[in-house]
Amino acid sequence: MNALDTELKTYQRLLPSLLAEQGKFALISGETLLGTYAAYEDALQRGYEQCGIKPFLVKKIAEEEQAFYFTRDLGEPCQA
Repeated sequence: MNALDTELKTYQRLLPSLLAEQGKFALISGETLLGTYAAYEDALQRGYEQCGIKPFLVKKIAEEEQAFYFTRDLGEPCQA
């Protein structure tokens, strides 16, 4: 089981009620919502203050997940 599986499941469970604060960032530890914040940095700082090195999740509240695509294609052939 992934370290953040519980937090991700908690986010999904709480999402319908969190949508009223869409665009903000949810701070979740385990099965507990610790708060919502306007800025990612504020949520992250509060997470470290409250959780220390224990796992916590900071996730942007959004009705639909935004997919990000990354590539390492730098135009150079792979060196074997």
